[in-house]
Amino acid sequence: MAEATQRPLPDVLVEALKASLPPLEGLPPALIAELGSLETLDDDALWRVMLSRLPADRQRKLNRLLRKNKTGKMTAVDRAELAALQSDADRIMLCKARAAVLLRFRGRRLPTLIELRKLTRSNASLRYTTTNSRI
Repeated sequence: MAEATQRPLPDVLVEALKASLPPLEGLPPALIAELGSLETLDDDALWRVMLSRLPADRQRKLNRLLRKNKTGKMTAVDRAELAALQSDADRIMLCKARAAVLLRFRGRRLPTLIELRKLTRSNASLRYTTTNSRI
């Protein structure tokens, strides 16, 4: 294809990658920038993003507020805090998904759900990235 279009192969590959990634339209500009910046990261950094989690204290708070929300006894402050925590969790999930897509495009084997659970419960992310070969 590079020969047919008389363009450098890296340019053709970057264009193909961008065309096959999920679109970012409709997202806030700051989130678009954050997700776009993932493309510049090396594989180890992408693994860290993919294995990242909401900090435990914030996850507990989110869970508590979600349970409280089911009871219908939320205050305005609770609702605002829940919205902020959900926004953070959504941002992290989108970054994780984008990092996984980028790793897969780079030929990396992604972990199964069972492997992923084990990895996120431990600090094994770097061990995993350095021991797994490209497919």
